[in-house]
Amino acid sequence: MATLATNVHVTDESGTAHVFGPADEVPEWAQVLIDNPKAWAEAPSPAKRLTELEPAPAVKAPSKRAAPRRKAAASGSAD
Repeated sequence: MATLATNVHVTDESGTAHVFGPADEVPEWAQVLIDNPKAWAEAPSPAKRLTELEPAPAVKAPSKRAAPRRKAAASGSAD
């Protein structure tokens, strides 16, 4: 079982903040989000964490952007 070495603050998918400490049982969803190895006294198994991670979103190709507009020339004569 994974145990923490210190208190950790984690925000769930609905935006609610949770605090877990060394005496708490850390739920699986929070174990995936805690990625600092120094936070763990006994880290969760890597195989378990890798299977719970969501796949990375597909990367879109950058869209072509129009060339930036040029600034208008200053009106008036330069002597």
